[in-house]
Amino acid sequence: MEDKIVFRKRSKVAKLSALRDSTKSSKHYRIIESIFVSMCNSKLFKDITVIDEDDWIVNHQTDEQTFYDWCRSYNVVKSAKSRICIQPIGDFSGPGQKLLSWLQSFCSAFYFGMQVAVLPSVSISKLGCKSRRNSETKRCQVRATDIIEYLKKTRKPNDICTVAVTMIDLYPKDSWNFVFGLASLTYGVGVFSFARYTDTFYHPPAPDSKDCLENYNCDVVTAKLLWRACKVMSHEIGHMFGIKHCVYFNCAMNGSNHLAESDRRVPNLCPICLRKLQEALKFDLADRYGALTKFCEGKLTDSEAPLAEFATFGEWLQKAQSFLECKQYKTQVSRRPR
Repeated sequence: MEDKIVFRKRSKVAKLSALRDSTKSSKHYRIIESIFVSMCNSKLFKDITVIDEDDWIVNHQTDEQTFYDWCRSYNVVKSAKSRICIQPIGDFSGPGQKLLSWLQSFCSAFYFGMQVAVLPSVSISKLGCKSRRNSETKRCQVRATDIIEYLKKTRKPNDICTVAVTMIDLYPKDSWNFVFGLASLTYGVGVFSFARYTDTFYHPPAPDSKDCLENYNCDVVTAKLLWRACKVMSHEIGHMFGIKHCVYFNCAMNGSNHLAESDRRVPNLCPICLRKLQEALKFDLADRYGALTKFCEGKLTDSEAPLAEFATFGEWLQKAQSFLECKQYKTQVSRRPR
């Protein structure tokens, strides 16, 4: 087994400092801060480790965003009509429709209190995207920038973001081989492909197969596909809330340069990133963890959902809820400061 290269981890003092906003001194903020400090000091959250020099964190060790930094830059206005919108691109009939439903359920729990809507699917022909056949995989791709332009025009002003998902491989420009996704944080839109998350993607299509863009769909939703899709979806939407990549803990907001690194990324937010999201959405921590636990247990999905990959996350969530109970966590965290 390869030896792990230990990332130059942040000190305990640095992590605690990243949680605080010294400009806020109300009792409400001090109560919230004490809860997140306790979480930061707990054993629930692990330090970042890297496997090799190709990992994202190796070249981004100085990139950081404290809670204070986030507060100064976050300017998304959430209203009662605000939604997170999932925009399917291409064919999502059959198993694909199930995948969309399960993604919606997970995102509703992860972004607790937000309405998550799945919009009607849009065909590739309607978008008028530029396409090509990848010389390595022999599979068709569509240009992600064209989808971004479409989303800019169709996103509703009240929505927090519109995130397009597709089973078709993407490329951002002619000189690039592929890209997993592309986003415009300024406009609150993004597009992400699950094509390379499937087990069959790297098996080239037969020479006489009809590799038509309109025929790309999800043949089967495996446990691994659902696990990967939920993690990348929650990660990318996190950026839409102004949360940058995390360098403090193993966290859902860690960056990744390749699929293996993305697979290692945990699905839970660290205390620093969680505080940013809680400040944005004003949810109750215990209620959010409870909703995510229900998803992992299959209580927010139908019996067909392949949730085997979520078992470890479900166990972690139970520990997190027990921790809050031991700290006599109260629901005042969900109340806005006066």
